[in-house]
Parts: sequence; structure tokens; C-alpha cells
Amino acid sequence: MTQKSVGHRLWGGIRLAVGVFVGLPFIVVLLPLWYLHCWHERRVGRPAPEAPWAEIWPRANPVEAPMPRLAAADAHSGVPDHARLEARCAACGASPRTPPGALPLDPTRGMIPLDPQNDISSPVALVTGGAHHLGATICRDLATLGYRVAVVYHRSATQAAAVVADIRAQGGQAQAFPVDQSDPVQISRLLDAVEQVWGIPDLLINNASLFVPTPMAEATWEGLEQLCRVNLQGPLWLAICVGERMKNRAQATGRGGQIIQMCDIWGERPLAGHTAYSVTKAGLIMATRSLARELAPSVRVNGIAPGAVLPKEGEVNFQTMLARTPLAQQAGPDAVLHAIRYLLTARFVTGEMVHVDGGRGLV
Repeated sequence: MTQKSVGHRLWGGIRLAVGVFVGLPFIVVLLPLWYLHCWHERRVGRPAPEAPWAEIWPRANPVEAPMPRLAAADAHSGVPDHARLEARCAACGASPRTPPGALPLDPTRGMIPLDPQNDISSPVALVTGGAHHLGATICRDLATLGYRVAVVYHRSATQAAAVVADIRAQGGQAQAFPVDQSDPVQISRLLDAVEQVWGIPDLLINNASLFVPTPMAEATWEGLEQLCRVNLQGPLWLAICVGERMKNRAQATGRGGQIIQMCDIWGERPLAGHTAYSVTKAGLIMATRSLARELAPSVRVNGIAPGAVLPKEGEVNFQTMLARTPLAQQAGPDAVLHAIRYLLTARFVTGEMVHVDGGRGLV
């Protein structure tokens, strides 16, 4: 055996030192950290990441995953996969197009179905300010969803009767009820009247409000009081009274209800010249969140904050507001209707404010 030269031994020592210098930290530090990372990803429900050495030394002949038995069987049947899947699901009463836990669409009407907790033949909806503008549109849309609609109005008896007539002409059920929501006695009589005719409401939409300017130089105590009673105290008292009746019914029958408050983006940011209006809407937003806690779990309470949807009576800067909206277009009442339909079926949502403002709240 020939003795290795000094150079060979020196070179071998250098390679050993480099190997130890590179490999030891990998074995002692990096490898445990990698396995700890994989364990954490599996623990939170995410798939384990691809090993870094798989990128360096890829397998020459990767094993293909086996084809699912359903797809393999359907591949030679001559029938499209989705059609066979629908047929199989129909046999067991399932819907192949509906994710687990989701609420299916009603194919007969093409509309979102009612909340399961209100899934009866004719649930009752009470809509304040339902005689004109957005309120009338909401009433008509709820009627198409199968609600018996209590069209609540203050002085617009003629307009309320027209909304009721439109709903009945389309085969729906509706009735007009007068109320001054600044008067707690009238609110109590309203609820008694609706309950006597149809029962306790399943849905309350607090839509009625006053939008009037209150410049500081022209503000009066009486004007502020009227605005607060109509925009905040009345809706809050109505929601409390309806919510208590819904809650008591839920304890007796298991059937709760839901409340939707029509708020405003000006309840989250001040509108010049409309201090009182902004204050009342800010109070209604807090009332929505507070009631959501008080009435849970049998009653869900949420709010909708529209932006440039429809110009309010007396609003002179609507076009200016529209120009400052990121989406730069007027949505119309359909945007609010979509938000209401979402909340009707959002069984795990309460105490939330759905902003329908085209991004106006961002600028």
C-alpha cells in the first residue's frame, strides 16, 4: 500500500472540514426548524410545503396520483361528468353545485331563499318608511321573496296604498300601517296591530329617517330633538320592542328573527352642515352593534351603510359625492337590495355594518 502524499491528506482534511461546516448546522438547526414548520402548517389545516431538496433532486419518475373512481367510471360512459354527478346527487337529494353548508339558490324563482330560521310559508317583514323611494323598493323585493310585508308609513298614505296594491297585483301579501316613530305609544300600537293581523314579525328593516341640514347658525333645540327622535330614538325603541318579542318567541318555539338598520356612511364620517344627522346615524350604528349582543343568539342585528345610491330629498351635493366615489357611478337601489338579500341568508353574521358606498368611505 502506497502511503498517501501530504497533499492528498491535506485535501481530504479540507473536504471533511467543509462538510462538517456545511452539514452540521443543517442537521442540528435547519432540519429541525423545517420539520417544526411542517408540523405547524399541518396543525393550522394547511398542506405541508414542498421539501426544498425536492427542487434540488427531483424524482426522475414521479408516481402519478390515481384517478378518482368517480371520474374513471364516468370517463367511458358517454355521459358528461357533470351530468352524471348531478344525476347521482339527485338520487340522494343533494345538490352538486352547492358547497357544503351553503344555502342553495331556488331554481324555481331564481332568488335567494329565506333564512332557515324563517323558513315558513309566509314570514312577516316590517319595513318603516316603506311608502316611497328606497323603502318602497325594499317592500316590493321582499314580497317577491315570499314575505308578507307590513308597509309602515307616517304621512304618505296614498303612496303606501300604491305600494300595497303593486304587491298584491303581483300575487304577494301586503298591508299598510301608519305610525309616527317619534311617539312610543304609536310604536306599541303598530306592533300590536301587525301581530294581531299576521303575528310577530320575522324581519324588521328600520329604513325611515329624516335628512335635513342643521347649520349651526340656524339650529334650534326643537329641530335637534325632532331629528334625534325620528332618526335614533324611534328606530332604537322599535328595534328593542320587536327584538324582545322575537326573543320571547324564540324561547317558546325556537323561531327567532332578524333586524336590519338602514344607516349611512355619514354616521362614520361627518357631513358638513348636517351635524345632527351624522350624530343620529352614528348612534344608530352603535345601537346596531349593542343590540346584536343583547339579542343574540335568537335575533341577528346588522346594518347597511349606503353611499351614492339614491339622492336624498334636499341633498344638493349628490353629484359631488358621486365624483369622489372610487367606483365613480351611481349604483341605484339594487345595490341595497343585494346587501339585504345577503344578510337574510348570512346565518353567522351579526353586529356588522355592510358598506354599499362604492368605496366612498376609503377617501
